[in-house]
Amino acid sequence: MTVEKHNQSKTTREKGSALLVSLMVMVGLSLLGLGFVAISETESAIAGNERNYTQAQAAAEAGAKIAIEWFQDAVWADEHKLLPPNNVALKTERNLVNGSETYKGYYKANAGELLFDIPFKITKNNKLYGNVNSADIAITYKQGGTDVATKYLDTLNAKLFSDKSLRISDIRVYAPPVPGGTIINTKAGVSDSGFWAEGPTRFGLATVRVTAQKLAIRPDGTVLLDSDGDARVLAERSVKLVLAETPFPTVDGAIETSGSLVGQGNFHVYWGKILSEKNTQWNRPAVGMPWLDAKEHLPFEYGYDSTEDWKINTAYEVGDLVNAPNSEILLDAELGQFAYRCVTAGTSAGASPGWAAAKTVGSTVTEGTGVQWRAEASRQFRVAPTEAMYTDTLWLYALLEQGIEDPWLHARARREIVIGNSAKLPCDDGASPHPCDFATVNESVSGRLSNVFQHQNFTDTSTSHPERIEVFFPTMDYEFWKTVAQSGDNQAGNDLYFFKYDAVKDQFIGPGGYSKPVEDWLNAKLNGLGAGFYFFDTANGKNPQYGKGGTLTPGIAVSAQDGKNWQMQGYVYLNAEAFGTTGQGNMVEDDVYNMPGEPFRDVGYRKVDVDGKNYELSGAATLPDGEFQVIGANNDVWDFQDVNQNGVFDWYVALNTKVLKRPNSADIPVGTVWLPVPWREGCTVPDLSDMKTPVWPNPADACSEPHEPYINFQYPDKGNPKDGVTAGWTDPNAETFRKPKRRTGVNTGENCTDESSLRVCTSNGYDVDGALVTLAPILYGALYNEGGYSGSGNAVYYGAVLMRGNFDASGSPEVFFNECLARGCLESQLEMQRVMVTSYETDQ
Repeated sequence: MTVEKHNQSKTTREKGSALLVSLMVMVGLSLLGLGFVAISETESAIAGNERNYTQAQAAAEAGAKIAIEWFQDAVWADEHKLLPPNNVALKTERNLVNGSETYKGYYKANAGELLFDIPFKITKNNKLYGNVNSADIAITYKQGGTDVATKYLDTLNAKLFSDKSLRISDIRVYAPPVPGGTIINTKAGVSDSGFWAEGPTRFGLATVRVTAQKLAIRPDGTVLLDSDGDARVLAERSVKLVLAETPFPTVDGAIETSGSLVGQGNFHVYWGKILSEKNTQWNRPAVGMPWLDAKEHLPFEYGYDSTEDWKINTAYEVGDLVNAPNSEILLDAELGQFAYRCVTAGTSAGASPGWAAAKTVGSTVTEGTGVQWRAEASRQFRVAPTEAMYTDTLWLYALLEQGIEDPWLHARARREIVIGNSAKLPCDDGASPHPCDFATVNESVSGRLSNVFQHQNFTDTSTSHPERIEVFFPTMDYEFWKTVAQSGDNQAGNDLYFFKYDAVKDQFIGPGGYSKPVEDWLNAKLNGLGAGFYFFDTANGKNPQYGKGGTLTPGIAVSAQDGKNWQMQGYVYLNAEAFGTTGQGNMVEDDVYNMPGEPFRDVGYRKVDVDGKNYELSGAATLPDGEFQVIGANNDVWDFQDVNQNGVFDWYVALNTKVLKRPNSADIPVGTVWLPVPWREGCTVPDLSDMKTPVWPNPADACSEPHEPYINFQYPDKGNPKDGVTAGWTDPNAETFRKPKRRTGVNTGENCTDESSLRVCTSNGYDVDGALVTLAPILYGALYNEGGYSGSGNAVYYGAVLMRGNFDASGSPEVFFNECLARGCLESQLEMQRVMVTSYETDQ
């Protein structure tokens, strides 16, 4: 009995142990399972976070690529609604006060300019000075915001992403790296703020930082918000890049040479400058814009937005505008800040009405005869006898409705200029530097060769109106441009190509290591490279300039190649003994190319306040203590103020309501010419952003936006590239003169009507690009040769031809200047890289 009890007890105890072990195993397995679940969830979270960060980085990179395109082609970006608006709300005011250096202003301060468009440098207006926390342009998203930045980013994000959980949240554009530079005006307690002082070398054009976010969203696509009303951000990444301007050369003349410019044939130049450091034979002496001296065109701003002296015993009508006599302004300078509009008609008295009694805007003065005048802000270009032939004449009226053979053509030489085969210039006494200067008011703008300057062998600095400005040939630095060409690694698409001379074959070795005849490499249409910078080295690879031992390669003579699609495109740098053609034949197909844009006077405009109702003054809030703020003077760009922020220049023209006094011929009758109506206080500008339904104000109130004076041209038809232009404006309701200025296909342009966009067709507004005309040029760009020009063919060139040696043509070549060479827009025309990315950081 005892034994059985013992065995039973043992069995019971063993059953309890098994249960305990089973429970322990179950707990262990459960814990292990939970561990695997936790690991799985962690791995899933890691994978989700990695996905979110990867998507955020990809979004930031997409935004960075768009930012690059802003600089590559601002016009394209603007037309595709990708370019930020030029709005002060996106800008930081730069404050540079550093010793004698004082500058306060915004990047691209003229609201009519496109952000990030050329010019990239020249003036402070076009340069970037900020740091990341004081960026010149800062575009930051605000959840639920209606501000300018948020609206722009909403538009950009909608174009870039179909996934609503992705968005660009911040874009900053500021100065490039400035090693050794000085930061001034740093914000207290804010790192990486302040502005770079002028001086040290800038390593590039701009720094761009783009930040993107991955957001938490609901199934319906709406963004999840936190307790503060901000979006729940799952991941955020930034991309930072530095942009540098592609160092293409700039050119400002159609033909330039350091040698003699001679020729037995009829070398004709259109639309640009002819420059020679020696003697010049001018084979097409066409009349251009009138020049008063070697520096200035006819100052047609006088008459554009001007007043003249009040005169005694003169009949005045309501609306007439005068200034106090200049003799009185000399005694009381404050009178010069006012104009006086007739509000009660009549004949003026025999004595001045006492203008000093009306030196506040809106005040009135009444003459003894009852004629009443109301004071308003003065007009910008008051006619005054301060400089004979400059400020004392309404020069605009001399140009209206006049035909000008070639407004852009002028010739300059260090030595003598002759016409054709040694014929003397008209008006030439053999020594005058400006023999046919526009010297009297009686001259006709269409009949005098005031656009020729000889003996330009020094610059007269004793006057602001010099008759001599020294001529220099713009020598291309061999070592620099060779290095630039080699930096492209000879890869197609880099736009920078280097060619080594192959003496055995008398050919050149280029991309891919291939040796080909120079004519094959030059043909950008068929060489597989396209437009770019082409550098053809010397025979021995040494510098040929300044006696450094370089040997020029044999001369290049391009002959007619019928049936081939042949054209040089971009910038070509040759080191050949000579370049020329023996005949063009049919080697180039007809196509359309832009004539130059319309002339303007770079004198600035008076800025008006935000609501567009009165002038902005500095120094005080009212006249006469305040001074008019003039914007854009002497910056080489046509400027206007986009008062209504619609992105285009809004103009208004009206028929002349008075007989206009021409200075050099019969007067202009009432109602025969159209004139731009300048901005005045309280006026209304039209909205021309959509030419299909332009919003024209009441004529009594209408005016143009503040702008620099320009001369409108009526351009020739597409098939007449050698025709001249007619100066003046036309009926805005029947703009039959409108011509296409944008190419739509081979030898075709826009079909222009009075409803066509201001960007694609000429108009009464300012046209920075001229009308399209048909040409068949073997060059679309610029050709530089360290040697000379020697050819017998009749080739056509569109762009510029620069020869360090003599320019001797026995054929009849023609050069049509492409103004984009001077403005820096050729790269956009030929789809070349305007900027390069020199630094790209994606791990931020």
